[in-house]
Amino acid sequence: MTLLSRRYTWNPRHWIHTGRFFGKRTGYPGTFSNRSLGRTLQPPPASQTSNRSWLPIGFASDDGRTWTFTLRRGVIFHDGSSFTATSVEKNLRRVTDPDYEYFDEKSAGTAQLWFGDLASYRVVDDHTFSFTFNQPFLGFPRILAQSMYTLPIGNPAVWEKYGNDGFADHPEGTGPYTFTSRTIGDRIELSRNENYWGAEPKSPHLTFRIIPNNQTRVASLLNDEVDQISYVQPDDVKMLESKGFQVPQGTAAELIYFSFNARNPAFRDPRVREAVDLGIDRRALADEVFNGYATPQGTFFPPGNEAHSEAENGRPYDPDTARRLLSEAGHPAGSLHINLVIDVANEALGQWLQAELRDIGIDADVVSLDRASYSDRQYNPSPDDGLYIDEFGETDAEWLYNAVNGLTNRGLNLDDYPDVTSSIDRALHTNDAATRIGLWQEAERTVRSQTLALPAVNLNRYYALGKDVSGFVFASTNWYDLAPVTRGDNS
Repeated sequence: MTLLSRRYTWNPRHWIHTGRFFGKRTGYPGTFSNRSLGRTLQPPPASQTSNRSWLPIGFASDDGRTWTFTLRRGVIFHDGSSFTATSVEKNLRRVTDPDYEYFDEKSAGTAQLWFGDLASYRVVDDHTFSFTFNQPFLGFPRILAQSMYTLPIGNPAVWEKYGNDGFADHPEGTGPYTFTSRTIGDRIELSRNENYWGAEPKSPHLTFRIIPNNQTRVASLLNDEVDQISYVQPDDVKMLESKGFQVPQGTAAELIYFSFNARNPAFRDPRVREAVDLGIDRRALADEVFNGYATPQGTFFPPGNEAHSEAENGRPYDPDTARRLLSEAGHPAGSLHINLVIDVANEALGQWLQAELRDIGIDADVVSLDRASYSDRQYNPSPDDGLYIDEFGETDAEWLYNAVNGLTNRGLNLDDYPDVTSSIDRALHTNDAATRIGLWQEAERTVRSQTLALPAVNLNRYYALGKDVSGFVFASTNWYDLAPVTRGDNS
């Protein structure tokens, strides 16, 4: 398996990129697995639970504020100790309780996104745990299944022995694979958990290799050095298929969107942001850059998201109006110079977007960085940085809150957009399940009206697999389950 990012930590909450996140889920799944959650937030029937990795077997809430989870019995950590409600409590204290001896300030910062409104929690008994929020939070069970910012379950005995930072070198969870070794910047080795409480994982070993370069990833697959790669480049799809490799099609949350450096004065002007939006031909982007292996995306809710609406998905392309808006904002043709900051995997897209911007009168220099440097650049931009190319998404409607919150890392001050924050708050804290999705769609329209970021396309050919790989499912979310995946020789 390959990952795009060079910088890698195996601490269950020290990450900001989904490539790293799904690798960790292999070792320690979250409190929930998304496969247990349908759109009605009901647990699956017993007949569907034989090969699943979620830890609760049921949940309930009478008021949308207090959520009580019944935990699966017989689950053990990699060291053989039992997973109980106290394990959940210690994981939660680690990210929410400054008085806890092993409180992890860095992890707490990311957990704040979803646990910032948490009022209390308690161990009901060994296999029952409850969370209580100040306000209703109907999306909470689905968020536990999806978001990298919630509660992946690690073994508290590890940080109690080695400390918070030491967890990265001694990671343990309840998952189907155990940590063997890592070479920073190169690979991570996992071995099958022979004492796994669930169905036996198919492959005895997993290796995650970090290969940022697109061509090198493809060459590694062609040479049988790896069995799966991510972020397949469109020009490689037909070639790979012609040679017998698998390039599955799906509608996962692989949303490409463009975000602004809000610290750049030019992009504080809504006319400039709208001009960029109108200057992007999403249909051409899907066809020319992605060879049709993507769908134009005009909203933050891609296909597969519970709040997706095809009727909302249209986005106008009007370069003439874009040029007029730029001129009205004091930027006649060729006078606005920006950096278009991308990671190396998006060089073809960056060049295409550079040409689109040039057509409406914006001069953009493409700055291509490795993934770790790209992430750092968003937090510490150069003054001329203007646009970034991002890729993410989830299948829960609450993903919009996550996406908008992420824009604050680029200098966006949400206090300047009270309509946005109030519409998101209404959706996030409604206690009416019948209106929840409609409220999120309304909030998304409000975000879109301010052009705070620009959804562009959703990718539908994202992975490529070896000829003899079986059991892989192109999951609807941004990560997948490797336990049922195997090669023909079962190695």
